[in-house]
Amino acid sequence: MQLKVIIADDHAIIREGLKSLLENKGIKVLDIAKNGREAVEKAISLEPDIMMMDISMPDLNGVEATARIRQEVPHTRVIALSMHSSKSIINKMFASGASGYLLKESAFDEIYDAIQGVIRGNYYLTPSIERMYADENTPSRKIWEALPKASKISTKEREILQLVAEGQKTRDIAEKLGVSVKTVESHRRNIMKKLNIFSVAGLTKFAIQEGIIALE
Repeated sequence: MQLKVIIADDHAIIREGLKSLLENKGIKVLDIAKNGREAVEKAISLEPDIMMMDISMPDLNGVEATARIRQEVPHTRVIALSMHSSKSIINKMFASGASGYLLKESAFDEIYDAIQGVIRGNYYLTPSIERMYADENTPSRKIWEALPKASKISTKEREILQLVAEGQKTRDIAEKLGVSVKTVESHRRNIMKKLNIFSVAGLTKFAIQEGIIALE
């Protein structure tokens, strides 16, 4: 049976290059997504076998998008394809339900092998990252059992935090999420109270530190 994949990345050259390589291997690329929100919508609509997920994307980052996809389309496996190699971000991706993590510097053969492994129900870590965890005597297959606990803010609050940190206006956020302005303002107050941060600059700094948004 032909594997079905969706590619989510905000860089066109990555999306198109990976699409061409996968199709040459007989893998069907159902669609591409330019941000995490599109990735969620297309995963729910098309139900791919695999979602290749970038992490640093506007509007909704790959960590939050992965969590939502795994909730809405449980059979879809997510493989992160990122330039980030920090343990904090890797941990967050596995905590959100990812089945694999590759660096964008990986050779295409490795990406193909990761897809084949994940579709069989295995987990995959790019070798350099696997060695990083092995140095701590933590087998890669056990990483997801030792992940940090979820943040004190909810998934919806993290989504709103990203949009606020990206500089989007309250009314635009409300329209994008299909809620009222008062609801967005209420969420923002709750976020500030929970984090004990009371400025947009402070929220932006927190969002960068947590990998919710990235400095390009």
